[in-house]
Amino acid sequence: MAVLELTNISKHFGAIQAVNDVSLSIEPGQVVGLMGDNGAGKSTLVKMIAGNFRPSHGNMQLDGKELVLHKPAEA
Repeated sequence: MAVLELTNISKHFGAIQAVNDVSLSIEPGQVVGLMGDNGAGKSTLVKMIAGNFRPSHGNMQLDGKELVLHKPAEA
């Protein structure tokens, strides 16, 4: 079972599409690196996981339970 699972995550800031339809599954003990061009949405994706931003679409699960963060302190 994945520790963290993101399914079809998207984030829009008005007309700007920062992250589009990202899915990611992280297993226990797995090490992951995010790589991509400048402006690809890496920081925005991490900020959604950290609770700074809420996804516009998609869902996040932590240990199989839906994860909805309203502020970083909840992460």
